[in-house]
Amino acid sequence: MDWMAADPASRHSRRIDEAQQAQRALAQQAAHGAFRQRYHFMAPGGWINDPNGCIWYGGQYHLFYQHNPFAAVWGKMHWGHAVSRDLVHWEHLPVALAPSEPYDDHPRGGVFSGSTFEADGALMAAYTATSFRGDQHVQTQCLARSLDGGLRFEKYANNPVIAKPPEGISADFRDPRVLRQGDKWYMVLGASIGAGAWHGGEGCALLYESDDLAVWRYHGIIARSRGELGTMWECVDLYPLGGRWVLSFSPMFLGDSKTVCLVGDMDFPNARFVWDARSELDWGGEYYAPQSMADERGRTVLMAWQNGWDWMPWFRDYGPVSSEGWCGSMALPRRVLMDDRGRIVSEPAEELAMLRRDERSTGWLEVGEKAMEIPCADPAAFELDMTIDLRNTPARAVHLDLRAGGDKRSRLTIDLAHRRLIFDRTRADDGWTGGVRSCDLPLKEDALDLRVFSDTVSIEAFAAGGLSCMSNLIYPTHPDQRCRVSVEGGTARIAITTWRMADA
Repeated sequence: MDWMAADPASRHSRRIDEAQQAQRALAQQAAHGAFRQRYHFMAPGGWINDPNGCIWYGGQYHLFYQHNPFAAVWGKMHWGHAVSRDLVHWEHLPVALAPSEPYDDHPRGGVFSGSTFEADGALMAAYTATSFRGDQHVQTQCLARSLDGGLRFEKYANNPVIAKPPEGISADFRDPRVLRQGDKWYMVLGASIGAGAWHGGEGCALLYESDDLAVWRYHGIIARSRGELGTMWECVDLYPLGGRWVLSFSPMFLGDSKTVCLVGDMDFPNARFVWDARSELDWGGEYYAPQSMADERGRTVLMAWQNGWDWMPWFRDYGPVSSEGWCGSMALPRRVLMDDRGRIVSEPAEELAMLRRDERSTGWLEVGEKAMEIPCADPAAFELDMTIDLRNTPARAVHLDLRAGGDKRSRLTIDLAHRRLIFDRTRADDGWTGGVRSCDLPLKEDALDLRVFSDTVSIEAFAAGGLSCMSNLIYPTHPDQRCRVSVEGGTARIAITTWRMADA
């Protein structure tokens, strides 16, 4: 395979230098932002969205991500890059990929999402190149490689390797996930059958096959919507878990569903994925485009964008943080497992415990309808772990009021009577966010566990051992924020421990 030069005089290298200069300028502004997260991953400055190319490589976790280094709004896409040895502390590296060629260089296009993988000792990247021809939206699939661990990439001289979608598939055709099975390479792509994402198409996942990465053969549709799973599947991922395969995607126009997982059996040679279970990784308002990576410990780790498109109408309104020179962060890294009933369990990475400071514990308490303040060293950046003794809790519901002050609060409700987890942010801030999210809450006979992670503009909740998860953004500015617990319809026996979370 022939590769374009990565020397300083190349067009791609010049574009990387321009992106770096712009990012540094925005980083100086962003560093003083009041809404900057303390322990969630963010770019130094500018816009970020989907994680790309998550991989354990060279003794480190690599996180590539969709990035506009020129402004804190969605724009011409680049790939940002950071590395970590513990999933908590990240080192920012130079921008990895920039628009530089006719197939990916357009103000409304760029280097869209994709994946990384190792081949012949090199770190390879597969990405969607996006451009426009007249008014026609054009998405093609391209390759790049790095011989120095991701510091510098050179693009394949014969890009694109897939120049157009197969017959019957719309121009919405993107986000390649490349993996190796036996002696073949396979590429999974998200797409839309028919008229496309915005015109009533039907989401699907496509499979391609290659012997050498240069020539790709269309292998067929492995899974599809027939009107019940959205009009377009973005950021499709395919990974083994618990002896099965998980096909995950973020569907367009499927209401509250942001992270669908189909569990089944994958037959690569015959391009067949037969699934028998569907679940959601997260029922919050902001958990999008999760991507998996297998680490050296055999864990399957997920990274995801903690944001979403719903409340950013037509790319015009990016929330209060964009005026600070940045926008977007990643959700906390998670480990995913499959339990003995075939259900996907999602839990925060255990490494997050290294950030705990100032532990405060209530011991066992009997709580009634009068709100009780929860001791917390930092009510903005904290972890809260709560256990409910279900054998001694006749209450119908337990309410956690987080980041509460005056008439403002974010309320997390454990609805024991209806077995629901409910997050209400209608009074969380000055109108930037809102609405109520809820999901099923499996209950055991003896106890229920709940873990809550709060950061400057983020609340993530994990209940029932990771079977019920929610990630939500809030933008509180009110003073004297506190945490309280109260009970509805009886009493509850609970124990709570909190920690201040150190900056990462």
